[in-house]
Amino acid sequence: MTKPSEEVETMDDATPEEGKPKGIKPAKLTAIIVAVVVVALAGIGGGYAYWTHHESSGYHAAVEQAENADKALMKAIEQATATTYKADQLKEPKLLDKLNEQVKKAESLKGIPDDNPSEWLAWQLASARKANATDADEADAQAKALNAALKAVRDSKLAKELDTAKDQLKQGIDGASQTLRDTDGKVADNATRDSLAKAIDEANDTLSKKGVTDPKTYTDAKAKLDAAVKQVTDSKAAKEQADAEAAAQAQAQAQAAQAQAAAAQSQSSYSQSYNRYGGSYNRGYSSNRGYSAPQQSYTPSSNGGASSGGSSLADLIGAASGSNGGPNTCGSTCGLIER
Repeated sequence: MTKPSEEVETMDDATPEEGKPKGIKPAKLTAIIVAVVVVALAGIGGGYAYWTHHESSGYHAAVEQAENADKALMKAIEQATATTYKADQLKEPKLLDKLNEQVKKAESLKGIPDDNPSEWLAWQLASARKANATDADEADAQAKALNAALKAVRDSKLAKELDTAKDQLKQGIDGASQTLRDTDGKVADNATRDSLAKAIDEANDTLSKKGVTDPKTYTDAKAKLDAAVKQVTDSKAAKEQADAEAAAQAQAQAQAAQAQAAAAQSQSSYSQSYNRYGGSYNRGYSSNRGYSAPQQSYTPSSNGGASSGGSSLADLIGAASGSNGGPNTCGSTCGLIER
């Protein structure tokens, strides 16, 4: 017989493997749980690390963008305030108010946020990134608005300068044309008037140009026109001076001739007075204050008339008394002697 113990052992040994209960041993289960936890933690840690890295990169990029935007805005403010504009310099004075308004807005911006987020705190990095991005957008927008306002003011100033220069050229042409008309035949050198006529034509050509954007185009034409006008006026003045000098010289010559004629006439009058009263032709009182009759001769003519000749006073007396005792035939001469 078989022993009971032996019988039991035989039965256990005879039980097939498929009949034994199945399951996981505790040691293996613990290892699996640990492995799952490690994997989970590793996944969470890797995702957080990726998020942190992403936000950190975005934050630093936003800071750089904000810095550049703020620099551009500061430059725009400097340009807008570097030049002092006046309302009367602009074609549209109201644009100056808009520029000043944009300057005030630009100066009121806070600039880059003063924050120092931790590199390991993703949510701080994300918040700081957004703040810097907002600052960059605001600075960019304000810089564009300020530059636009500044450009409008500059364009208005340029338009006013163009209008002013163009009007001055018009006035210059009118004045130059009047000078050309007024100086016909009144200049020392007529070539100056020819140059002025040419300058007027060129100025009119400049005035009719389209799309002029530089006032210098008009001011240069005006300067050239003014120079041509000055040449004509200088030539006119030179002729007037030469004419005045010639007139003065002619007047001086006429006065000299008159003075010479007056001197000659005075000398002639003096000579006549001298010959009459103090010269060799003595009529009147003699040097002995006695009276002497003029020495005249009388010679009877053959026909009984009298003729002047070399008859002496004795002859006249004889003739008056009648040398042959005859009648007195002296006529009027005897009367003169008797008187």
